[in-house]
Amino acid sequence: MAVVPIIKIPDEILNQKSEKVGKLDEATKNLIKNLLDTLQAAQNPEGAGLAAPQIGILKRVCIARKFLPNPNNPNKPLIQDVVFINPKIISSSKDVELGWEGCLSIPDEYGKVQRPKKVKIKALNEEGEEVRINASGFFARVIQHEIDHLEGVLFTSKVVGNTITEKELDKILEKEKNN
Repeated sequence: MAVVPIIKIPDEILNQKSEKVGKLDEATKNLIKNLLDTLQAAQNPEGAGLAAPQIGILKRVCIARKFLPNPNNPNKPLIQDVVFINPKIISSSKDVELGWEGCLSIPDEYGKVQRPKKVKIKALNEEGEEVRINASGFFARVIQHEIDHLEGVLFTSKVVGNTITEKELDKILEKEKNN
């Protein structure tokens, strides 16, 4: 369909709760396509997920990227975009971890957020079929971040400590990689 501008803070739509999708109609299919096109076009920074409110639509639809090992190029993971309609976390692990997050709607701001390491999600897929997905690691983090968007919650409200810029984050990650 189209690459749509990503809504940025302080736009109030980002703080509003999204409505449940009633049926998988043409408008919902177009929304999914626009989310996919917009996420795939996002560069500098690249996105790990995108939720409908981030393109101005208050519907419970989001996409989370699953990064998979690439046997042909270990430095360039394979990307699988997973569509969630009316997602609901039905269980989460007691094990939590603190990890870096950023957001396409909050440019150049990163912070550490504590989230469960594993979650089980119930949702509809893009065919309107109910799916249950067990997610762990970074994929679980992305899903939780995107579901927060559907609730009108931004990651910055959950940051432990201070937020930093992309330049500061790059320095920290480079230091961690060399240790």
